[in-house]
Amino acid sequence: MCVALGLLCFAVSSALGQAAPLQVTINANAGLQYDVVRFEAKPASKVELKLVNNDDMAHNLVLTKPGQREAVANAALALGTEGDAKNWVPDLDTVLFSTPVLKPDSSHVLRFITPKLPGVYPYVCTFPGHGLLMYGAMYVGVPMPPLEKDGNVPEAARQGKTEARQFHAWGEKRPLMYRIFMPEASPAAIAVALKHGQNYCWDAGQCRLRYAWYGGFVDPWPVWRGNGHGLAKVLGTKYWESDVPGSIKIGDSEAEPKFLGYRKVDGQPEFHYRVNGVDVYELITPLHSVIGIQRSFRIPNNTKPVVLPVGPTGRVAFEHSAGKLKDGLLVLTAGESASFTVSIGLIK
Repeated sequence: MCVALGLLCFAVSSALGQAAPLQVTINANAGLQYDVVRFEAKPASKVELKLVNNDDMAHNLVLTKPGQREAVANAALALGTEGDAKNWVPDLDTVLFSTPVLKPDSSHVLRFITPKLPGVYPYVCTFPGHGLLMYGAMYVGVPMPPLEKDGNVPEAARQGKTEARQFHAWGEKRPLMYRIFMPEASPAAIAVALKHGQNYCWDAGQCRLRYAWYGGFVDPWPVWRGNGHGLAKVLGTKYWESDVPGSIKIGDSEAEPKFLGYRKVDGQPEFHYRVNGVDVYELITPLHSVIGIQRSFRIPNNTKPVVLPVGPTGRVAFEHSAGKLKDGLLVLTAGESASFTVSIGLIK
């Protein structure tokens, strides 16, 4: 009987020790957002967290110690060329658990035991640039505040905007491109959504880059609802805006540029325009190690000096492959202008 009682006690204790884990599914969606931005768990309990990547760009999920979300995301950004090999997870003791970087249309189940110490444990996507918008919190043994007052989740979530609104008839797969009325641009504006949550407004009327932002793309409804009389709404965070008027200048002529269209390169538009009788080609692509864009210029048949207004450079990480920068203008010789790049990155 004592043996039987001992076996019964062992069975009960084993059953308690094998309690079913808390199962949480988090979807990585377009616009740099997790659809679940917070959840509750008990201390020292089992969790099965499934990350599903529904986006067209790579994402991961990294759980950190309390208050360490931004520090871990910045450390991941500093990994540079080593980032891919490390799944963009820095070697820090403030990192508790992490998934690998997931390609589009893939998933991963992360199994772990929550910390014994109650607290708010952040989770964040540490793929370069994503952590500014893509994060949430695991509440361990402490109650969650009202969502609208929760400083541990993104602002959009506090406003009840965790569900992605379907603005675009053909889906959210990037690159996306709109010929649409945009704020602070001529009526011939072009809005482009690049991969990695990066976006820009290019002005075909003046043949120049107007501004760049990260996060969500645009809400076109104000234009559609106003039958062409409204302006599309920028959904992300603007980090660069040109404050120098005018397009690229070739030679001494003050001739206005003429927009000649574009061709798609890997889904991204390469703009073609003519200045002072010379053809200019401009392709804008996303940077991969930081939030930012690279402008690649080709002026193959030019014999004259070139001046490119590049706007403010003090508040961004600015690089150029050729020419000399002075007072917001990049000056190049005819030879240098045949092929050159200008990069604009966000400083954290």
